[in-house]
Amino acid sequence: MTSDIYFRAFEISDAEFVNSLRKFEEYENLIGGNKRFVSLAREKKWIEDLILNDYKDQFYVAICDKKNSEIIGYASISDIDHFNKSCVWGGIKLHPDCNKKGFGTQTILMLLKFVFEELNMERISGRCLENHVVAKKLMEKVGFKQEALQRHSVFKNGSFHNEFVLSILKSEYPEIKELFKL
Repeated sequence: MTSDIYFRAFEISDAEFVNSLRKFEEYENLIGGNKRFVSLAREKKWIEDLILNDYKDQFYVAICDKKNSEIIGYASISDIDHFNKSCVWGGIKLHPDCNKKGFGTQTILMLLKFVFEELNMERISGRCLENHVVAKKLMEKVGFKQEALQRHSVFKNGSFHNEFVLSILKSEYPEIKELFKL
């Protein structure tokens, strides 16, 4: 797979970009987390904590465009359990100008390669709101299989929403690796 993006660690200067993503309300409405009003100072503190703390159960990466080395989004893996060899894909947050360019697919494939080849995980799971059709299609495109529909698992925008739970097992990864030439 040729890639138009690369990952790097967060820098404090990324806080303005990350904070600016919160203004795209239509995208915020599709993610599983609750809406929060976050100051730039708080965003800087959060990024600083990610940079300076040696978390063993999560990691975040800045997603950068190879053409200009600018940050275009970020992604995360959380709940990394080294004993049970499982983790959770936290999703991708890309600037809307980067949609429909293949960056989402490239991001998740690069994360899968890291999860299975570097972290040696047995399983990765992920969730998406039932009405987030794009996220579910992306996850299925790269090999996630639906396990469940959790009813009323997220309260957002004044009502409860259902979430799909999907996963990939390590035994399924070789087929994904071959299909996408990772």
